[in-house]
Amino acid sequence: MEDRVTTFLRDGQAAARAGRRAKARRKFRTALIFDPANVTALLWMAWLSDDPRASLAYIARALSCDPCNPRAHAALRWARRRVTSPVPLKPPPPSTSTASASHHRRSHSVAVVALGLLAILIGGTLAWSFLADLPVLAALAPTFSPTTTVATSPTSTYTPTPMPTHTPTPTPTLTPTPTLAPTLTPTPTFTLTVTSRPVLPTAPPPPPTVTPVLPPPHSEERWVDVDLTRQTLTAYVGQTPVRTTPISTGLSRTPTPVGQYRIYLKLRYDDMSGPGYYLPDVPYTMYFYRGYGLHGTYWHNNFGHPMSHGCVNLPTPEAEWLFNWAEVGTLVNVHY
Repeated sequence: MEDRVTTFLRDGQAAARAGRRAKARRKFRTALIFDPANVTALLWMAWLSDDPRASLAYIARALSCDPCNPRAHAALRWARRRVTSPVPLKPPPPSTSTASASHHRRSHSVAVVALGLLAILIGGTLAWSFLADLPVLAALAPTFSPTTTVATSPTSTYTPTPMPTHTPTPTPTLTPTPTLAPTLTPTPTFTLTVTSRPVLPTAPPPPPTVTPVLPPPHSEERWVDVDLTRQTLTAYVGQTPVRTTPISTGLSRTPTPVGQYRIYLKLRYDDMSGPGYYLPDVPYTMYFYRGYGLHGTYWHNNFGHPMSHGCVNLPTPEAEWLFNWAEVGTLVNVHY
């Protein structure tokens, strides 16, 4: 098993350094299937993720496996800057040894020296051609013909300066202005890049306050109450609370939908994916509205705070208990 994980890690790192990001992500995902707590694969997945929130999820999972890992803490600082910075940040890939870093510094210094020598060589060549062979400049002169035509047109009109025909001189100066208009036309294309950004699963905006709808006092119906303000989930039988656990619901950009729903599908394991993230084998999944569900969580331990793309994250042992307790059709009441 360890040999297979090592092989997937080696192939993934080679693909990432070669620029084949999709292949690298497949290799690291396969490594995580065999070893879900592999910190190296988690940090590489964080670096390869296009979604900053997915990077934070992978890094949080790595820190839960190894809280004292210095590379994971450095990646966490980078991911937080990436979320708040308007300019996309991309760090160097996670290094596995100091030799690679020193080799990178040596190659960088060699490249700087080579560029400097190339600049000196080009400058010396141009200076020698200027001093030794002046016709070379004459041969290059036609490339600047547009500038010379503009300069010659005023000189031809200035020859009859004493005459009243001096008035046509402003007209040649206005002719270059139409050339600026086509250069400004491509600017509207930049507005299209903002609208083409992928949007994560959306939910109807929650009202400011929603009062939970409780079953009748003597009802023995089982139901689940999700409090988005307190970040808690409570299982009820009628009006009697049976079990309470901290949870992590959707972030502000991907909120958990508010309302009364029913569990319509239960899967012991399910793969979840979206723009920039992929979570295989999510345990004890109970879908209650479209792609939103209650499920266990192995990639972070920050319960009590919003962390998800809209689902309700539970500690895996609590999700297992709820999975065995709740049936399909159980009421799920989500409110603030």
